[in-house]
Amino acid sequence: EADAERAPSGLDWPDLIRALDFPRDAEDREGFRALKAALRHHGLAQMLQAAEDVLNLLSSVGVYMEDLAPEPGDPAAWRRFIAGARGAELAGIGGIDDPQALERARELMRDDPIFRDTALYFQRRFDSVLTEFGDGAEDAQLLQIAATRSGRAFTLLARLGGAFG
Repeated sequence: EADAERAPSGLDWPDLIRALDFPRDAEDREGFRALKAALRHHGLAQMLQAAEDVLNLLSSVGVYMEDLAPEPGDPAAWRRFIAGARGAELAGIGGIDDPQALERARELMRDDPIFRDTALYFQRRFDSVLTEFGDGAEDAQLLQIAATRSGRAFTLLARLGGAFG
């Protein structure tokens, strides 16, 4: 199998992407298989649990990642983020720019300490996973990670926190 098809830790890239996007519904056998494979990786398992918690809390205020259309991102900006850059130079990451979703998430961050702690933990875990898996990724693979439900939640929260400008 080509190296381009393997993510670090031996996980297949398609499985990583499916796991980060979570199973679509109870019948999504392929999604559950990919999630099970991803959960064998300790750091990824921690991030996926935090992502699930964030997604559930966001859905409680009507913010669903599958309803948000991320702006096309710039792989070079993602690489700068992985290398530690933050702020205005990362505006090219794109991400979520839905005013209503941003406002609802901002209110949760401000008013709900459980959400705030969960969101901050998720962002740290996603950042670690992105560094591990994104470092050797091709441009298209970085953009696939960002387009998953986990990736969308991360860009939404990171935009609120000022990481992207």
